[in-house]
Amino acid sequence: MQNNPKKKASDEVTEQKSDGQNISTSDRRRLAVQGRTNAARRKLLFIIIGGALILIAGILIAGYVVAFVLPPREIIIKVNDISYSRGDLIKVLRVRQEGAKFFGMDFEASKEIFTALQLFIEDEILSQVAAKWNITVTNDEIDRQIESLFLIGETDIEIDIFRRDFEERYREYLNSIRLSREEHREVTRRSIQRAKFREFIGEQVPTVSEHIHVHRIIIPISGEIDIMVSKLNDGLREATTPEIRQMVWKEVSREFSYDDAEVKRLGGDIGWMPVNSRNTYADKIFSLSIGELSNPIPDVENPKLILFFMVSETDSARQLITRDLEEQKSLALQNWINNERENHEIYARFDSEIYTWLLEQLQQTNETTPTPVRGIEGLNLGF
Repeated sequence: MQNNPKKKASDEVTEQKSDGQNISTSDRRRLAVQGRTNAARRKLLFIIIGGALILIAGILIAGYVVAFVLPPREIIIKVNDISYSRGDLIKVLRVRQEGAKFFGMDFEASKEIFTALQLFIEDEILSQVAAKWNITVTNDEIDRQIESLFLIGETDIEIDIFRRDFEERYREYLNSIRLSREEHREVTRRSIQRAKFREFIGEQVPTVSEHIHVHRIIIPISGEIDIMVSKLNDGLREATTPEIRQMVWKEVSREFSYDDAEVKRLGGDIGWMPVNSRNTYADKIFSLSIGELSNPIPDVENPKLILFFMVSETDSARQLITRDLEEQKSLALQNWINNERENHEIYARFDSEIYTWLLEQLQQTNETTPTPVRGIEGLNLGF
């Protein structure tokens, strides 16, 4: 059978392209299939790339949430039904940090973190029982307390200038500690509330108590300790009255002591100490008999120094001086809070991870703050 040229031509119909080239129908079909395949591949590639980008974005967002969003919200303190987060604690710490800068004092973050944690629990206990004891804090009291932060000057003109600049100064201060106005007012309220509880509990503190008369010598560990101790023991052995004991101590102190100038001028006499004093060395001092020289005691602030103490006399009923009375009020408040804690359900979570996070947050706000040259007496920053 002969091939039909017309049929073959119809099977291989050609198209003339615009450029004059001819493409067979089979090639056109093949190109169309190839085009659809390439389009599908490109679509799949776009889906894969888009999915990868979404996954990466999700990981970054999750990392941000885990690192920056969740930690401040983590509950670490709970007193009965009231909970507080890391973020709440760091706000209080920033106020304390800024207060230290304001006064030109050192801020020991490691120590302040534990102090703030303890105070946070105690202040919440006080807030929950304040109504029971009719202790309230008014908005006017908070306003006056906050104004005292920036009150500089004594004359009417100076105070008038202060009032005109107060809002600007206050906004700058809030920005430096990263607290809103409402948050700082709450910190201030707690500070005032604690002070009122302290005075309330302090009213029951006796103004008269037993005292001992204490004397001190500070000497370097490389000093002539043996010679000094020998002279003291020889003199105190023969001393029969407080006056003689004090005279012996004064002579040796002026020869050997490295105490500060005022204490050395007084011959090592650091005054009368109430028997329940919170002095760092109170336990060792109160264990001494009258006229007995203490064992050498390392100086907790300077390990290169050694301290010696002696009690020259006692007084069973001596009036507390203002400094000691205020200390006794603080001690009475602490004892009261310790007893009150037993009436509350308290939860506190604190570990190395939280501790490190708090340190890092404090480091971010560790910038220099100008210190006013006047008017800071009595200032309270919510401690």
